[in-house]
Amino acid sequence: MPRLPGDSPYAFTVLSSVAAVPAARERVVNRAQRLGLALDAELTNDLRLLTGEVVANSVTHTQAACVVSVQWTGERLRVEVTDVDPTLVRPSQAEAMDESGRGLFLVDALATEWGSQPCTAGKKTWFELAVPPSSEGTVAVTASHADAAAEEPVPIICAPAQIEHQAA
Repeated sequence: MPRLPGDSPYAFTVLSSVAAVPAARERVVNRAQRLGLALDAELTNDLRLLTGEVVANSVTHTQAACVVSVQWTGERLRVEVTDVDPTLVRPSQAEAMDESGRGLFLVDALATEWGSQPCTAGKKTWFELAVPPSSEGTVAVTASHADAAAEEPVPIICAPAQIEHQAA
């Protein structure tokens, strides 16, 4: 059984390098597993891919560190990436031979819901994945010392503003 919604918020800083993206992906997947969520292989791969795309987009376009937070809402896993650039993200039209520019199309195709909104730090880009109820026999995972040691709480306050929102 997954933990209660909002239980043990988790956030960490990702350095301003695409080399830091794989570790960020794994930290998000590990956090989802520690929350006791029933992630099958496909959902785990989607979580890795979406996290990687949003984090890579942030560090590539801002050339600055970003903050990743993970939250269980009770039905969905929400991943937020906050960076210093106030420009809201939108999928761009990549040409057939372009080597980049398709990340947000993947996010739009795979996420249950996603969006970008301004905040005092710059902007927050987020996605949610619907997680099916845990199968019977799944044991709830409780907070551990590893969770506490890995957490780097970062105060990020979103300013009330118009929210750009996309739904899958």
